[in-house]
Amino acid sequence: MGNKEKVPVEAVGTYRLILDIRYHLDLMDTFYIPSITRNLISLSKLHVVRYSFKFGNGCFSLFKCTFMIRSGTLYDDLYKLNLDNLYVETLMTLHHNVGTKHSLVDEQSAYLWHKRLGHIFKERMQRLVKNEILLDLDFTYLNVCVDCIKGKQTKYTKKGTTRSIQLLEIIHTDICGLFDVNSFNKERYFITFIDDFSRYGHVYLLHEKSQLVNVLEVYINEVERQLDKKVKIVRSDRGGEYYARYDESGQHPGPFAKFLEKHVCAQYTMPSTPQQNGVSERRNRTLLDMVMSMLSNSCLHVSLWMYALKTTMYLLNRVPSKVVQKNHFELWTSRKPNLRHLHVWDCQAEVRIYNPQEKKLDERTISGYFIGYLEKSKGYMFYCPTHTKLIVETGNARFIENGETSGSEASRNVEIKEVRVQVPLASTSLSRVVVPRVVETHNNQEEQ
Repeated sequence: MGNKEKVPVEAVGTYRLILDIRYHLDLMDTFYIPSITRNLISLSKLHVVRYSFKFGNGCFSLFKCTFMIRSGTLYDDLYKLNLDNLYVETLMTLHHNVGTKHSLVDEQSAYLWHKRLGHIFKERMQRLVKNEILLDLDFTYLNVCVDCIKGKQTKYTKKGTTRSIQLLEIIHTDICGLFDVNSFNKERYFITFIDDFSRYGHVYLLHEKSQLVNVLEVYINEVERQLDKKVKIVRSDRGGEYYARYDESGQHPGPFAKFLEKHVCAQYTMPSTPQQNGVSERRNRTLLDMVMSMLSNSCLHVSLWMYALKTTMYLLNRVPSKVVQKNHFELWTSRKPNLRHLHVWDCQAEVRIYNPQEKKLDERTISGYFIGYLEKSKGYMFYCPTHTKLIVETGNARFIENGETSGSEASRNVEIKEVRVQVPLASTSLSRVVVPRVVETHNNQEEQ
């Protein structure tokens, strides 16, 4: 010792100091000497393991690779480091004993066994004690393990969110695209608006994301006039199309956010947490799943997916859901929906269109395929490949659904994927379906 006296060393081991900032400082080859009343740390030993120090104004600073770990104060001619109160006792791993068999490890420490067992949960350790596989452990100080938090932390999901109590109180929105297949009218994105109370949805097609503000304005004007209510909150993710793009100084409000600031209250999800906008995310997934199912057994061109999408939203608004007690359409319009006018999407139909130049011997109908319902009229939309106008709207048609049986035809492989990088697409020509005309000749004989 400093006074040239000799004291017995009972053990040598590694002592882990846990500072009040939860930093672990492992002291190798530590001497356990019960007769010394103070714990002394050798700076020369720390210097060997690449720690550095700085002294001045009665303070002491400990550095590791130019990073300051902790500061200490001068107290009774010694510099003092503050330890974590939970680990003031000792955390010492015994390397070998010197002249005694006294163990310095607390075998009843739950924290020690927690580390020995690979940081398993507290409940599993209690089961080991209950089954008498481990001896009784002291779980007093096993509350928070920082190492477990760093290694096991997952994304926090808030459950049981508060639902709105009236229409247009909260509107969920999300944009989907860019798609690798252009629609019939060259749209590449679609955006959905879902009312939180009724879960009634609207879908709009976009050529570019820059149309988002215009579509939002159209939607707000339409629903506010229809229901005679005001939209209060619009909830979306924090994507660049909704809030803004990131730059060197951070993220600043874009056109969409500025429009909301003037009209309604905006709510944004946290970064990388799509579950906070789960209503729109799940609806978009359901829409795409149904579109793929409708196109898989269809003879129509894949570019007509936009009409299948609108038809899917039309149907989802009129079918039951486990989220709300009543039908979406019933909550939105206060009347029950009528489903008697529904038909199988892409079924064949004989369509009669308005033709002021029609002659008496001309055919009354043209052949086509049913592709959707009109939003603001009592009628249907048809794809007529043999007509000069490919998309025809009319309420006068004869639907041929008899051949629509499950598995009657071989399914085709349809892939419509959402891509993240805009790639120039080769122009695709629509496959024209030609229905041959069968003409029967009759020999009419005059009666004499």
